Amino acid sequence: MRIVLTAMKLIRLLRISFSMSLRQALAFRVNLIFDTVMAVVALLSTFAAVLIIFSRTDTLAGWTKPEMFVLIGTFELLSGIKATFVDPNLASFPARGIREGRLDHHLLQPAPSMFLVSLSTATPLAGVQIPLGLAVVGVSVSTGDRLPGPGPAIAWLLLVCAATVTMWALGMLFASLAFWASKLDLHSLFSNAWQLARYPADIYAKPLRLLFTYVIPLALIATVPTRVLIRPVDPHAVLVALATSVVAVLLATVTWRQGLKRYTGATS
Repeated sequence: MRIVLTAMKLIRLLRISFSMSLRQALAFRVNLIFDTVMAVVALLSTFAAVLIIFSRTDTLAGWTKPEMFVLIGTFELLSGIKATFVDPNLASFPARGIREGRLDHHLLQPAPSMFLVSLSTATPLAGVQIPLGLAVVGVSVSTGDRLPGPGPAIAWLLLVCAATVTMWALGMLFASLAFWASKLDLHSLFSNAWQLARYPADIYAKPLRLLFTYVIPLALIATVPTRVLIRPVDPHAVLVALATSVVAVLLATVTWRQGLKRYTGATS
C-alpha cells in the first residue's frame, strides 16, 4: 500500500512539474514551430538515409524497409521521452548539482532525491518527437507485410515502457558517476551512445551485440520492442527486457546512494 501511495505522489509531482514547464514553454510559441520543423527535418533525414541503403539492397541484417521504419519510429518515440523528461535534468547535473552544490536543495525536499534530480523539470516542446514516433510506427506497421494483432501490440507497449525505465536508469547511472568524476561530461557520453540504438542490433558484430544487450542494454531500447511488433513474439526476449529494466534500476539506485556518501554539500 505504501508503495502505491508513493508512486501516486510521484506521478502527481511529475504532472505538476510538467504542467509548469508547459506553461513556461507556451509563452514562446514560435519555439514550438521551430522545434516541430527541426524534429521533422531530422526524421526526414533519417528516412533519406534508410532509403539510400535500401536502394542498394532488399534487407539490412535481415530487416526489411518497413521494419526499419518501425524501428525508427520506436526510437523517435523513446528519444522524445528522453529529450522531454530526462535530458533537461541530468545534462546539467554534474555542474549544477555537484560542483555548484544545488543538490542540497533536492536533498532537503520530502521526495526521493533521485526523482527530483532526474524528473523535476521538463522540456515539453521536445515532446513533439513522441507523436511523430507514434505516427511513424502506425503508418509503417499498416504498410508492412504483417499486421500485428493485439498480443504483439501489447507486448510492444510493455517493452516501450520497459525501455523507458531502462533509459532513465542508464541516465541516472551515468549521472551518479559524476560523484566520482564531476568534471567529466558523462551525459554527453550517454547521449552519444544512445544514438547507437537507432539501428538494429543485428548489424553489429556479436561481441558488440552482447555488449549492447547485457552491459549497456541499448539493444533493448528500440530493437527488441520493434521485433515483437513485426515478428512472432519471443517470450524470452520480453522477459530479458523486463529483467534488464529491474536490474538497471537497482544498479542506478545503489550507485546513487553510494555517490551521495561522497557528496559534501555546497559549503565544502
